[in-house]
Amino acid sequence: MERFGLNPQWNFAGFNMDALIGKIIQNPLFLRLKNVVENNLYHDHEDAYFHSIKTKDIALKEIKGDFISNPDAKNRFVKFTSEEFNGMKRADIMVLIALLHDIGKMLYVKEGNKTHSLLVTNSSSTTVCPGHEYWGSTIAAETLKNLSLTKEVIDYIAGIIKLHDTFNAEYWAVKKDWPMDMVINDVKSRAEGLYKEVLFNIYCDCFDAAPFQTAKAIIAKIFNEPKLYEKRQYIIL
Repeated sequence: MERFGLNPQWNFAGFNMDALIGKIIQNPLFLRLKNVVENNLYHDHEDAYFHSIKTKDIALKEIKGDFISNPDAKNRFVKFTSEEFNGMKRADIMVLIALLHDIGKMLYVKEGNKTHSLLVTNSSSTTVCPGHEYWGSTIAAETLKNLSLTKEVIDYIAGIIKLHDTFNAEYWAVKKDWPMDMVINDVKSRAEGLYKEVLFNIYCDCFDAAPFQTAKAIIAKIFNEPKLYEKRQYIIL
């Protein structure tokens, strides 16, 4: 039962999380990620299938919150991830998001009589995959079909896939010298209110990437701030 690196006791609505992830990994759509080989500062000739599973494994470890040293902040993080959303714990959903965040990279683009991969290689042999976040969100439901997930859970997963590159390295490069209160205010204003989930996903997504280490350290500091977990509303006075 340890085949996919999950605790076999993780269950929701009568389903075993290990079995659920096994079905996703064997889905023909997901298997197409094996053919998507990336080469850039974040992926050294790495296929998207391997990267997705690796990101899931990182998320599974980090979802426990051990990277948060502030006891108050960690308690708030664990409380948030332990909440139920349509019959599933957010922690379980966030692991699924880590697995599926790059599903859009298997898509092709058809223009006129020509068809090419969404993943493109430039003259320096570096790959980019523009728009994979949004387009991945449009096929999330197809990937998760027949797994008895509710529409609300699938929409939640798709929404975070769409936003998963919101807090990329370029975002943090601009804010590296900002006061923490200003950074948290900016973070909480973005990602359509899903900032905790999106932050966690990018933290796991780029966990080992050399260009992301400064950003990763900032994100860890943010998760250590109890203020991050205070609920926010936008109102008209």
